[in-house]
Amino acid sequence: MYVECYDEVGAQVYDTLLRHTLQDLKLARAINAIKIFIDPREALFIGVVKLEKASQPVYLNDIASYKMEDGVLKILVEDENYIPNLLKALWVSEGRHNVNQPDRYKMEVSNPQLDPDNFIVHDPSEELKRKVYDALFRVMPEGFRMTRNASEDNMVCIMSSDEIIDVKWDKKFKEVIEEVRNA
Repeated sequence: MYVECYDEVGAQVYDTLLRHTLQDLKLARAINAIKIFIDPREALFIGVVKLEKASQPVYLNDIASYKMEDGVLKILVEDENYIPNLLKALWVSEGRHNVNQPDRYKMEVSNPQLDPDNFIVHDPSEELKRKVYDALFRVMPEGFRMTRNASEDNMVCIMSSDEIIDVKWDKKFKEVIEEVRNA
């Protein structure tokens, strides 16, 4: 973990803030490398995080049995821990009006468009990325609304300012990304 700033005291404050934020969100073990670059004189914030490998996605056939009957996908949930995730995923994929839940463990999807063998119920890597974005936005200076996102694969990369971001900062953004990628 590294915070770069021309002001040493400011860098230490950001380092403390970042550590507390990561601890609050229980992210410390999920992060491989992180670097924050901040220049208050130029109103610029760069945050780059390299994530550890997350758990594998949970598929429908990992948590339930299912069968097709008369154009209706009937699902019998065997692991109730994922019921909220399954409902949300089905609503997003098929629309709320096509999903029926006759009881706690049974769900029915009318005229399903999904492939039940490859249907992802829960993806831990997406949840991890959401938490990392939350952490970066918590430590980002208030009012920095102009944001450039260069996130990819296991990297979360954002550059932000309170005004239009000058292209002169693209080089520094790329340097920080490469530094964290190779850490």
